[in-house]
Amino acid sequence: MKVNPDFFELTPLAQRFVSQLAQCRRLGIKVHEGSEHHVLLELPYSQALIGYPDTGVIHGGVITTLIDTASGTAVVCAIQEKFQTLEISPTLDLRVDYMRPAEPGKSVYAFAECYRLSSNIAFTRAIAYQDSIDEPIAHAVGSFMRISPEMVGETFRNALLEDNVILGPVVTELAHCPDEGKSPKPMDVKEIVRRVAELNDFGHLLEQVPYARFIGMEVERFGDELVCRLPSRDANIGNPVLPAIHGGVIAGFMEMSAIVQLMVFMQTSRVPKVVDFSIDYLRAGLHKDTFAECIITRQGRRVANVNISCWQTNRKQLIATARAHFLID
Repeated sequence: MKVNPDFFELTPLAQRFVSQLAQCRRLGIKVHEGSEHHVLLELPYSQALIGYPDTGVIHGGVITTLIDTASGTAVVCAIQEKFQTLEISPTLDLRVDYMRPAEPGKSVYAFAECYRLSSNIAFTRAIAYQDSIDEPIAHAVGSFMRISPEMVGETFRNALLEDNVILGPVVTELAHCPDEGKSPKPMDVKEIVRRVAELNDFGHLLEQVPYARFIGMEVERFGDELVCRLPSRDANIGNPVLPAIHGGVIAGFMEMSAIVQLMVFMQTSRVPKVVDFSIDYLRAGLHKDTFAECIITRQGRRVANVNISCWQTNRKQLIATARAHFLID
């Protein structure tokens, strides 16, 4: 793929911004282009990111993380060019439509643009693709809250202006996966679901999904209620200043929570595939344990609708809500 990093003068700024996000460093996300009009990012393929073990397709949450990062970076570049200032703009909401699965073994690219800047809100759109932008994997629109430059802080501002300055925890790129290069293994979903029902063994289910292990997800059952837990991990941090969990990680955690809910309570014979995912961020997801619960609002023969709620210290003070459609047949 041809890129032009030298032609776009905001590429270094975009690179420094993405490098500050611990989750992005671990994923190995690369910045190829950055301008006042767009950014172009690359996510290398890794079997550690697989969400569908029987096919080797990466988890939708990884795509969401890439898109959220690209969109946020586009906002940083647009504000810098228009106002000659540095701002951090947290995600307010993001809607992702998944059009086709990402082909295993190939990088995924995200092209994002900030097409409207108001005094308070930045609006973005993005496309994730592999071989051609005309054959998208996913399309997304989002909005970001503008925060005054004074709230960025001198430490973070200086990190965005100087090379090789990394804030937050030390996180290395994704290590080589032991199963890298091997063919996907068949997944007996019915047997896994049966084991969950009989033994209440969610660990076995989550072990089958590399992405669930990647973010450290856990599940507990209380009667007919499932509560999913995302333990506090340095590698999941996005904002190093607060610090706060990367919005894409929160979205991926919520999406995986919905998948587990559908598999267990609908006795699916395959891993449900996400069709669309819409998330609203209500407050910062701080660097602490995070929880999620799901409600299946509609179940058809082929498609299910799920609402997901996410919180930290107080169940009544949600940090995010989401709605998603899944193919279950």
